[in-house]
Amino acid sequence: MYPPNYAIDAADVAELPPAHRLEMASRILARRNLIHFIQRMKPNYEAGWVHRDIGARLERFSLAVREKKSPRLMILMPPRHGKSELASVRFPAWHLGHCPDHEIINCGYNMDLPMRFSRWVREIVRDKAYTALFEQCVIDQESQSAEAWNVTMGGGFTAAGVGGGITGKGAHVLIVDDPIKNQEEADSVTVRDALWDWYWSTAYTRLAPGGGVLVIQTWWNDDDLAGRLQSRMRAEGSVTDQFDVVKYPALAESFEYENEATQVIERFSEDLPPEAKEGMKFLRAPGEALHPERYTKQMLENYRENMPKRMWSALYQQNPVPDEGMYFQKDWIRFEALSPPHYNRNVYQAWDFAWGLKNHNDYTVGVTLVQDENNHLHLVDVTRFRGDTFMVAQEVVDMAIKWGSDPTAPLVLGFEDGGIWQGVKPFMKAVMMERNFFPPFEELKPLTDKMARARNLQGRLQQGRLWLPQEAAWVSTVVTELLRFPAGAHDDIVDALAHAVNLCVGKTPKRGRAPRALKSWKDKLPGIGAGGDATHMGA
Repeated sequence: MYPPNYAIDAADVAELPPAHRLEMASRILARRNLIHFIQRMKPNYEAGWVHRDIGARLERFSLAVREKKSPRLMILMPPRHGKSELASVRFPAWHLGHCPDHEIINCGYNMDLPMRFSRWVREIVRDKAYTALFEQCVIDQESQSAEAWNVTMGGGFTAAGVGGGITGKGAHVLIVDDPIKNQEEADSVTVRDALWDWYWSTAYTRLAPGGGVLVIQTWWNDDDLAGRLQSRMRAEGSVTDQFDVVKYPALAESFEYENEATQVIERFSEDLPPEAKEGMKFLRAPGEALHPERYTKQMLENYRENMPKRMWSALYQQNPVPDEGMYFQKDWIRFEALSPPHYNRNVYQAWDFAWGLKNHNDYTVGVTLVQDENNHLHLVDVTRFRGDTFMVAQEVVDMAIKWGSDPTAPLVLGFEDGGIWQGVKPFMKAVMMERNFFPPFEELKPLTDKMARARNLQGRLQQGRLWLPQEAAWVSTVVTELLRFPAGAHDDIVDALAHAVNLCVGKTPKRGRAPRALKSWKDKLPGIGAGGDATHMGA
């Protein structure tokens, strides 16, 4: 496990003076334990339980890299809690000490932070105290650039920015530390797509056989790098990389224990009974701070009260959207046991299109709303799929026929004008011709600001004028998208719903037929009722 020159002969140690034996024990411990290594190199380092937990995970990660097991580790943690110093600075130096022939690449959202990390790691390796621990790991005097430097055994450290090239570099350890700069970048589909493409096409291809990937970040968005990697794990099972994902919320939301057999952090709504605590190491109770020595519970609660809910939930709790929702609130969503019939009511159908059949593509979504006589809207149908242009055109017409064949219930279709719609339109018209069905449609003005587009939908929900069917198979997906908007991995249903609600703006609901009056006892008398003019004298 360790290089031969680190082996210690017990007989030789016994002959050493006590102070020397203590020093030897300290060195051995620092080589074996990452936290002890940090404290030896930086005596004032304050390690909480969370740092010891991360340290143990990094030690196992390092061993798996040495054994060429291709480990994958994802650490999701609040800002300013020491994740980068531990994982991007101290850990690379410690790992290089054990494997001076290994190459490490550290990537961040731009070059500034990785370059800073590179300088810090280089200074640690240059330190005489480090050399006393790892004699074989020595800086190559001819390769000392902050951007990329080597050690004499062939290993080294390279700093890189997300989106940049890493030409000619390899990685036994690939570290991706905070690849997203801020919320604006996290909410940009363009930035997220570029990051995803760069990760697979540039960074991932640098891995040495059996090399490890370490992702460290705060979880900004369901669809950022951490979110997509987790979605891919769930969607494709063992076919894709399976990360060990560890989330550390700033304030505990449940009782947290570490399973000592599996090293997994397990969370429970109630404290475990005494008989269930064997093999479980208690970490903290609900509401307790992650690292109170640095950020107390009171400080974190103050942060929570002052910053936007979404920012607190994402940056500090590692949940990109608060459970109660943000743009759409959970308590606004109303359910009904049975949707009203669309007979003699207005029907609105809107579509949000997407290209492609692959799993990472967005969905094409069509929604149908029924407007009742009280101007309440009822979501009665949702279709969601991935398909090519012809399949999309067929689905549009099929859904239009399903809801637009009743002459008492006029149907209006809505499509956002744009490149995809212009591609779908000729196919849709051809299918309409084939089916001999020609519903009217409106071309909606495109809005790139999704929240502006959804403003009328937000108002309808807030005022309790939009209803969802309790038992529909798709309703849970609708609710999830609503509550996670605009930070969710998908927002296609929200976009389609927003289009459908916008179709209703300014449209007067149909009054419907007045219910037939019930007959009274008078109607049963001869000559009375039904417009008769008889009196009681005619009975």
